[in-house]
Amino acid sequence: TGGAELGGNKVRKLEFLLAEALAEGCDSVVTIGGEQSNHCRATASASRMVGLSPHLILRTQRAEPIHDKKDDIGWTGNILFDRMVGSTIYTCTPGEYGRLGSQKLVEGVCKYLQRHEKASRNPYPIPVGGSNGVGSWGYINAVDELMEQLASINNGNSTKKEEKLTFDHVVFATGSGGTATGIALGMSLAYGSLGDGHPATKGQPAPKLHAVGVCDNPEYFYKTMTHLAQD
Repeated sequence: TGGAELGGNKVRKLEFLLAEALAEGCDSVVTIGGEQSNHCRATASASRMVGLSPHLILRTQRAEPIHDKKDDIGWTGNILFDRMVGSTIYTCTPGEYGRLGSQKLVEGVCKYLQRHEKASRNPYPIPVGGSNGVGSWGYINAVDELMEQLASINNGNSTKKEEKLTFDHVVFATGSGGTATGIALGMSLAYGSLGDGHPATKGQPAPKLHAVGVCDNPEYFYKTMTHLAQD
């Protein structure tokens, strides 16, 4: 995890996303989220740390008056962090977000930068929440870390089977599906549903995973997770 500026667990996805951005020779990143998005704050801060310019699309009810100069995005909460690292901030209304979709909005800013901004001619698009196939590797890797910790605890405590630590349930929040997808894939790899499994889980049944949705409905997340896993 990172400090306040990196949004705690948000840096797990960004470790892989920004590595790809740098490998592709990108000079900037474009992402999207709510007005006080933790993901956008973390992306902006981490991007600056590796030399990329952050461009943020923030969804807010105040988008129209801000655009008309009758209001200001402000300096509170995560927006303060966004502005402190020199983010270029764009706004969209919830209606625009729902009508166009986050992907098209990100693609639109990327195309604008390629045409009009000399310093950001090669932007790297990051989806809402950092949730795509690349970002999900952050949580596949997180499960591997967890398995190493499990092995260390059990090897240090006892060799008796009945005293070994096991997991019955794993509970986590999900908003854009990337964390859930990474954990599901990671657990499947760790417990042998995909591949040979991790030595720390030998002889143990796989835990039940509980993704607590902060938005939408279960059907949306099942569909989204299937798409991300295939990605």
